[in-house]
Amino acid sequence: GNLDDGQVIVDTQDDETVQLILDGVEITSTTSAPVYVSKAEKVILILAENSQNTLTDGSTYTNIDVEENEPNAALFSKANLTIYGSGELTVNANYKDGITSKDGLLINGASITVNAVDDGIRGKDYLVVKDGNIVVTAFGDGLKSDEETDTALGYIQIESGAFEITSGGDAITAQASVVVNNGSFTLA
Repeated sequence: GNLDDGQVIVDTQDDETVQLILDGVEITSTTSAPVYVSKAEKVILILAENSQNTLTDGSTYTNIDVEENEPNAALFSKANLTIYGSGELTVNANYKDGITSKDGLLINGASITVNAVDDGIRGKDYLVVKDGNIVVTAFGDGLKSDEETDTALGYIQIESGAFEITSGGDAITAQASVVVNNGSFTLA
């Protein structure tokens, strides 16, 4: 279904993994992140088979933590985030980033299209892609991992997949390392 101006917030004290299934949804928020993981141990975002899902934010956020400048992405998570499934996800980020995890971000087999005015897909601790079809158009960096305080983190690992990245900054950038094992790439 459609949520014309609202937000899905995950905020739990449980130590269990939260599963959020998107199955043909269109979520738009004019004031903040359409999907905001505020507190959780881990979140798995499942793209249901044959589904087309869209997240769109506005160009300004009014519901932000000013000190942390959060959320700052249309799909924003303070917890480890996994995105998988055979469905499709389109993220239209008009404020800043498209998809951001303040911890680790794992993409497994998903078809994701991101249009962002800043960075496209960002996993602060790490960004791991295990297959999928990733299309990013970003005015900032395309794929990014930028943890600076822990030298074991801040890496990108690509196992396989198809990547089409157009960026105003770096197509793929990491604080520590970028490891590519397989995949097809069109980078601009």
